Amino acid sequence: MKRYQVIETIEQLKAISDSLRLEIVTYLTKEAYTGKQLATMLNLSASKVHYHLKELENHHFIQVVRTEEKNGIVQKFYRAVAFDFKVSDDLLPSLQEDTMLTQESMLHHLRSGITRLYNAPEESFMQFADEEKRPPSIASTSEFKAPRHQIQAWLLKYKALLNELVEIEDQFQRQVAAGEADDVEENFFMVTVGFMSNERYYVADDESLPDNYEHLPSEFEHLTDKIVVKKKKASEAPDDRRE
Repeated sequence: MKRYQVIETIEQLKAISDSLRLEIVTYLTKEAYTGKQLATMLNLSASKVHYHLKELENHHFIQVVRTEEKNGIVQKFYRAVAFDFKVSDDLLPSLQEDTMLTQESMLHHLRSGITRLYNAPEESFMQFADEEKRPPSIASTSEFKAPRHQIQAWLLKYKALLNELVEIEDQFQRQVAAGEADDVEENFFMVTVGFMSNERYYVADDESLPDNYEHLPSEFEHLTDKIVVKKKKASEAPDDRRE
């Protein structure tokens, strides 16, 4: 399977701007499935799934990778042709008028993340284990009110950090190829979605913890741990408090 598929026509754009089709492509990114298998996974009728499979195949988003005969019926196994879709600049005028693709693309990332989350091993979520056994992870849903130009400037820094992760992976792969490091089985999967909105949901009249609790010390000023501890009483010795 290739990484990139370029969307070149309005017809392709319309074909992939559908939440169900994007969900089907998400499943077919991981492995090959028949229409019947997908129908069972999605809790839909086989005829409805086959219709969408045909549309995706006609517009070159998926392809048949193998066939198997069962009880005299030939089963087709479909697979996505790529896992990363790029839009041709010829379609920019259309994209400026129709925001649906951007929204569906973000939903595609979120659905992919949900699928990966449910299929990840238990070891991925040992966040309350001893620190040396704790796997790297992050989970956050936040809102930030600031001028657009400042958010844009921050996004440039964030994208640079993501690029740094790519460079770290490339360097590690070179070390593995040269026999300088042992390969690892784990991957760090991350989904990022952010957008400007006129609505603000996370507003609290009181952001404090209950009177007898406080946050564990954190290296970050504004990001706190999910664990809180009871406040130390004046009579307690300094080493009684959990660090």
